[in-house]
Amino acid sequence: MSTVSMLDRSKCYSCRSCLLSCPKNAIEMVENEEGFLYPDVNHEKCIDCGICVKRCPALSPFAREKFKQISKAAWLKDDEKLSQSASGGLFAGLAEKVLEDGGVVFGAAYDDDLKVRQIFVETKSDLWKLKGSKYVESFTGESFRQAKEFLESGRKVLYSGTPCQIAGLKKYLANDYENLLTADLVCHGVPSQKLWLKYLEWLGKRTGGKIVYYGFRDKDVGGWSCGGKTKTKTKTKTKTKTKTIDGSCDPYYASFLRGDTYRESCYSCPFSSMERPGGVTMGDFFEVSEFYPDLDRTRGSSLLIINNGKGERFFNSVEDKFEVLPISERQYLPVKGNLQVPSPRPRVRNCVYSGIDILSPNKFFKRFKEHSAFYVFAVKTRRILRMGISTALPLPMKNALKRFLKKFKRGA
Repeated sequence: MSTVSMLDRSKCYSCRSCLLSCPKNAIEMVENEEGFLYPDVNHEKCIDCGICVKRCPALSPFAREKFKQISKAAWLKDDEKLSQSASGGLFAGLAEKVLEDGGVVFGAAYDDDLKVRQIFVETKSDLWKLKGSKYVESFTGESFRQAKEFLESGRKVLYSGTPCQIAGLKKYLANDYENLLTADLVCHGVPSQKLWLKYLEWLGKRTGGKIVYYGFRDKDVGGWSCGGKTKTKTKTKTKTKTKTIDGSCDPYYASFLRGDTYRESCYSCPFSSMERPGGVTMGDFFEVSEFYPDLDRTRGSSLLIINNGKGERFFNSVEDKFEVLPISERQYLPVKGNLQVPSPRPRVRNCVYSGIDILSPNKFFKRFKEHSAFYVFAVKTRRILRMGISTALPLPMKNALKRFLKKFKRGA
């Protein structure tokens, strides 16, 4: 039978295009033991029409428009809006333009339980929900179907997401709507919602309450750094307690940065290349100062890649909101590995999710090396040495520290 059942699970993106396209509702998404969703076909309902295969971006890859890509470094001119945005605020500027034109914007947002879902907003006052990095797989839910309804009513739609989500949306729509604008992200990979919720439970117990806010790379704690900020609500206090997260010493954050916990398809992602499905591609670009040494972009900068004519026309209509500098592929490709190859699959990926349903949060995350006080000490000491503070140390002490860290790293 010609259905998505033939798809190797390690290639599935969980975009739900097949489920939404099935005329007989014969497909449901089933969660595996790690918390990732995969399509399951009910063959009693299935009529073997093959539509799910045609709408699957993994089985029927999209064809990108022939277009000479244009790349830029960009950041919002409005300093207040820039401070509220990740990187250079590229998404915020694009989204505001669509909303000003009476359109609708889709993106990843937290719900009340901090699960991440693709939702839409229709007003600038709600745009904050879609801002900020969210390093976890986002459920697309009914968002493709909702986007289609808005498009067919004549409204402009901006859909932002991971490149596999954008590819899934386009396969589902099967029509190049002129009023559809898409923005894909320079993506490393995504951990599962199950792991994310396990982590929030673990973190809540450590902070004495329920985590009600989590900001990856929150600009209040450094922005460009791998720092995060949480807010915890306790039962005994009306106010929330704020905590800063050191990403390199946190089990969830650090394992994400290493690529230990991604969905299997992320390690063979065909979109880790310049073949981009979105009209524009967005990414962090703190490296811009390497190419413009006199430029101070500590407040944030975004990489923009324009992938087709529609993307070019769209950005031209909103460019006055940004400061813009030209950047060539030769400059940014060496520092943006995920625009060339997928994240490598580490050996620890074989066992990192083991026990997630059985072990308590504390026992589960105790297996991560960030739980070790010696590991945290080594990471922070290495950071001090990199910052140059080591120049104040006597040479024998500096060398001894380096030998210790080298030995510790081999044993870690």
